[in-house]
Amino acid sequence: MSENKTIQARDLTVSRGSRAAAIFKSWEMILVYILIVINIVLMISRPALYFKAGTIQAIIQSGMDVSPLVLGMILILMLGDIDVSCAATMIFASMCTGLACQSGAPWIVGVLLGLLGGTACGLFNGFLVAYIGMPAVIVTISTSMLYRGIVEIVLDVNSLKVFPSFYTNLAWDSIGGVVPIALVIFLLMGLAFIYLLQMSRFGRSLYIIGNNPVCAQYSGIDVKKTKIKVFMLMGFMSGVASIFFVGRMGGSVSSSMGTGYEMTAIAICVLGGVSTNGGRGKAIGPIIATLIMANLTYTLGLMDVDANIRKIVTGVVLIAAILISNVRESAAKKSKKAAK
Repeated sequence: MSENKTIQARDLTVSRGSRAAAIFKSWEMILVYILIVINIVLMISRPALYFKAGTIQAIIQSGMDVSPLVLGMILILMLGDIDVSCAATMIFASMCTGLACQSGAPWIVGVLLGLLGGTACGLFNGFLVAYIGMPAVIVTISTSMLYRGIVEIVLDVNSLKVFPSFYTNLAWDSIGGVVPIALVIFLLMGLAFIYLLQMSRFGRSLYIIGNNPVCAQYSGIDVKKTKIKVFMLMGFMSGVASIFFVGRMGGSVSSSMGTGYEMTAIAICVLGGVSTNGGRGKAIGPIIATLIMANLTYTLGLMDVDANIRKIVTGVVLIAAILISNVRESAAKKSKKAAK
């Protein structure tokens, strides 16, 4: 009897140890280590700047305008699709808000119109992808040009500068001068997306569709309606991003702004462990990766690294992270095959 208890205790210890090892080997924990290393580098290289009041807030706030795009992109990639029109949708939503404010409408009406405009763009993208059957990359490249073209025609060469102080306050203010409001909103949205993706029936359906859309359809999931909902949610999050974007830009918007944000959002998702093939990834990874990119970009700026060199360094880091992620994924597949 005592021998059986000893074996059970040993098995329990091994089980706990393996779980602990798995936690420290998880991609999300590796991202946490990367985030810590970046902060240590900045702390050592620029201690006076790092510990200066407002530096941490500025680092965090610098990445908050792209964060809603990242959250929306997680769901798009989970389906095995892609959306390169999200930045253009963000600018389109900003224009809707700006025109409402210009006409004298209350700021809340402008915000709602911006969210509605972004959602409408997402609905159009989703309809073309889900019901017409066009490839998502072709659709969103085309609609990206369409949405920016509309903004350019409406605004001509001018910039809208009629946004109320609410936008800049939301983007830059802090609670008690310590915790950025934008960070609080980002974390709340992040928790909502973690629940949506990993704890809800809707989220589980995305994993199934991403792995095998045909099987998903036969299992009773309406693939077309689900895709429409995801693209609409991406459009809505682009509308949310427009609020932070306008605030960070000092309350102005033009058709040429926001270029490259869509690539940044996709890269952050991949860095966070979301597969572009669909059906794999967690929401927590891209949330941490968003903070990594904000820290990396700001740190390179504080170290007086040339803007072009910053782009190169950021690109190399992303490529390295993606390679590591792919190697880990391949190793996991091989170990599963070996186990069988």
